[in-house]
Amino acid sequence: MLTSFFMAFSLYSRIPVPQTEWNEKSMRWCICFLPAVGAAIGAAQGLLYWLLAHLSAGAVFCGAAFTALPVLLSGGIHLDGFLDTCDAIHSYGTREKRLEILKDPHVGAFAVIGGLVWFTLQLGVWSEAQNRTIVPLCITFALSRALSAFSALFFPKAKKDGMLRQETDPAAKSSAAAMAAVSLALAAVMIYTGGLPGAAAVLASVLTLAFYYRMAVTVFGGITGDLSGWFTQLCELVTGGAIVITAAVLR
Repeated sequence: MLTSFFMAFSLYSRIPVPQTEWNEKSMRWCICFLPAVGAAIGAAQGLLYWLLAHLSAGAVFCGAAFTALPVLLSGGIHLDGFLDTCDAIHSYGTREKRLEILKDPHVGAFAVIGGLVWFTLQLGVWSEAQNRTIVPLCITFALSRALSAFSALFFPKAKKDGMLRQETDPAAKSSAAAMAAVSLALAAVMIYTGGLPGAAAVLASVLTLAFYYRMAVTVFGGITGDLSGWFTQLCELVTGGAIVITAAVLR
């Protein structure tokens, strides 16, 4: 179990952990620790918020720092999938062509546009971070990854090979139930700590998950590793936006 924990951090982050041997046994629970990576990123965000608050840093600088830190800690692995998916979605080609675009290492125009929009909106969201919203905002990283792991185990796959298959095929049968339980627990904590803004974030995450399923099945015939990254980044943005918008309305 501990080996799977370290493997998850090695795969999904740049946070230093002891090196482990990659084998089928250690892969069984690897994806279940994806939310733990999100929790670590959220904790780092909380620490950064405390530091910048004591330095009385400006809102724009804080927003930029909050936007950059998760990307740096994750190594951009989910953002890479987000950009590839932006290109594939807007190719308007066949399903096979879109799946080929996901594997293409080149960056297209829609990836650049999608990335700029994501960074701009995420900067806006985190520029609005306040004492009453920082905890639910930090939870979004764990919740988005819990739902991403849940979908990786439950949703149909678009391909018979690839990284996502390698991670989920050896997964223990109880992994899906574990991810469902973790997702529900995080949703409960989100509502408890965030009140109505937290509840709005949970609702937004469920709607984003439903949209993800429909889009993935309709456009790609199922999910892939890149699509999982796309969902993770989108869910972070949408849930964070739901928190700050709802908090602003309730002022």
